[in-house]
Formats: sequence, structure tokens, C-alpha cells
Amino acid sequence: MENKKVKKGVGIALSGGGSRAIAFHYGVLEALHELGIDQKLDVVSAISGGAIIGALWNLHSKDWEVFSAKVEFILREGLENSIIDRLLHPKLFISTMCKFGIDVDVFADVLDKKIFNFIKLYEIPDNPLLILNATELKTGTNFKFSKTVCGSYKTTRCPLELRLSQAVACSAAYPLVFSVKRLRLNGTDDVYLTDGGAYDCLGANALMPDKDEKSILIQNCETVIISDASFPYLENRKGLTRSIVDGLYASYSASSSKNRSLIYNKLYLLQKNNEIPFLGTIKMDSQHPDLNSGWNKKELDFINSYKTNFKPVAGKALEFIKSRGKESAKIIITKYLGHLLRSNI
Repeated sequence: MENKKVKKGVGIALSGGGSRAIAFHYGVLEALHELGIDQKLDVVSAISGGAIIGALWNLHSKDWEVFSAKVEFILREGLENSIIDRLLHPKLFISTMCKFGIDVDVFADVLDKKIFNFIKLYEIPDNPLLILNATELKTGTNFKFSKTVCGSYKTTRCPLELRLSQAVACSAAYPLVFSVKRLRLNGTDDVYLTDGGAYDCLGANALMPDKDEKSILIQNCETVIISDASFPYLENRKGLTRSIVDGLYASYSASSSKNRSLIYNKLYLLQKNNEIPFLGTIKMDSQHPDLNSGWNKKELDFINSYKTNFKPVAGKALEFIKSRGKESAKIIITKYLGHLLRSNI
């Protein structure tokens, strides 16, 4: 499966953005389900919050009711309180203080107990192909996890008998909260992993076809869909101080915002050059009149300013964010990816 090329097919990138991203992607996937094209997804490339729902989709893509119930459970319950409860154990608390961050495996254990049931990466379904993205700090590269291979073009690649939850947690390990995860490859090489958003906030890099022969998991999808709930990185925070924490947060946000713009520029260039024949970008913060019709400014501000943590999302918040994803997806699919609908006839 290494360097597998998809000559034709549909790939979807699920961005980061915590529980807010899960709710937005939930709406997007529901739109695809209602349009009858969700089963055409060949590749799911995801990071952070997108990695959680992307992994759930890989496990339950053939049963919408089970998938939907698990997504709503994780949104209703949230993850933050469960992580905090685990840290109350004295040994874990001391370890966290020593590492100046929460151990990624604590996050993984919470994910297993809530939704993943300790399934190993090699046990997940073959289709759709799931690619979970983290950032490798020694080389500054995109590190990819899949069922049979993991690594980057600069690091040793090998199958890892990791739990699915550990790969998801590495992808979602926001550096201001979680400590860096060290993994040993092939018994000798170490890699140091953090949040995939540090390299690619959209999870789109794995779907870009312009890779050299050293790359792994090369994709050549005819159709690429971007589900983007990553914005905003800069929130014009009131009371910003000169503290180290605020400085690191603002620096990371500014870098991620710039990174996001560069990724979109590259995607549009690949589309222009016909390397991605069909591209649909579903942005939560889109300014396009078609996507904003029927939404007032107060509603859009509420959605776009919603925090990107792993707290519960329910009630009005879930309704608004999910609806935003669902409505936007239907408009983009109909307007730019109509071939997916025509092929259902």
C-alpha cells in the first residue's frame, strides 16, 4: 500500500478546530450523505478535531446511524473534562508538571474509553483510506499515519502497531496544551510529533498530487473536497498581555493564519493547472454571498468566534455550526462538483 496512487476518486480533507470542527464536518458529511455521495469518498485526510470525526467515519462509514450517534455523543460529552479528570491522578499530575504539558497518551486513553475501544491502526477498515496528519519537529515535515504505513518523506517509514486513538491524539496535540510525543521507528529512529496544524491546518497536504518519489501515501484524486473549520486563528483578543503564554499563542495563530492562505493558494494553482480537476472548498468563514444567504451577521459571528477547544458542543451552538457545514456543502457540491451528483443517475 506504500506510495499507493488513486488514479481516480474523491478525497476529503477535514481541518482542525476542536469540537467546533467536529460539528462543522458533521454537517458537511451529512450533506454528502443526503446527496448520496458519501460512499464515494476514497480518501479521508484529517487533523486534530477533523482527525476524531475522520477516524469515526473510517470505522462506521457504512452505517450512518451508528456514525451519527457516536459523533453526537462525543459532541455532547466533550473531551476536556475527561482529560482533566484523568490528570487528577497524582502520578499523572506530577508527570504533566514535569513535562510542561499533558501526555498525549492521556488524550488517547480518553478517546479509547469514549469512542475507539482500543482498536489498533492495522485493524481499521481499508476503505475509505484514512490518513491522519501530525507535524514531525526534528525535520519540520508532515508526518502521516495510515493503516499500513506511517512516516514522512524525510523519516523512516514503517508500519506501527499503534492504537488508532494514539494516532488521532498525536494529530490533535495542540502544543500549548500537550507535550511532544516521541515515537521510535524501526527500533532506532525517534520522531517527535505535535499538532498536525503546525504544518497544515487543513489536512490538505496529503491530497496534493505534486509529490516526489520519496513521499509516502501519494494521492492523485480527481476530486478534492476541503471542509475547513480552522478559522479564526487571530481573534482580536481583548486584554492581550506581554506574557509568554499570550506571546506564544499569538505567534502560533499568526503563523497558522499565514499557513492557511498559502495552502489555499497552492490548491487553487493545482486546480488551474488541472492537477486537481475538481476542487470544492467548504469554508466556515466564507464571505461568498451564496453561502451567507439566509444567515445574519450575529449568527455568523457566533459561529466564527466559537472556541476551538474540546468542550461539549450542544443546543444552539451545535445547530448553528452543523447547519453552516451542511448548507455550505450542498451549495458547493451543487455549484462546483455537480459531476458527483450526475454520476448517481
